[in-house]
Amino acid sequence: MKAEIIINLILGILAIVASFVGWYFYVKGKAYKAAEGAVDDAEQDGKTGAEKLEIATDQVYAIIPVVLKPFITKDIVRDIVQAAFDKIEAYAEKQVKKKKK
Repeated sequence: MKAEIIINLILGILAIVASFVGWYFYVKGKAYKAAEGAVDDAEQDGKTGAEKLEIATDQVYAIIPVVLKPFITKDIVRDIVQAAFDKIEAYAEKQVKKKKK
């Protein structure tokens, strides 16, 4: 009887941990998608690159649930936004090269 209770307790804890991990990756995926839009929104005249990065970072960080903010820090969000910008920039460069041919 004792072993059965322990096993049920362990399985319950594992289910909670698995749910939390799945939610973490779901939110992080949403942050990647939001970063693309945030980069576009941050493109304002008169702003430096660092200011635009900060605007986009703040916009994406705002969608992170409070519970996950200790795990998905502002630095991680900044890296996500920078990666989205780099991806957009690489795509734009490919398109410019195609037009020149």
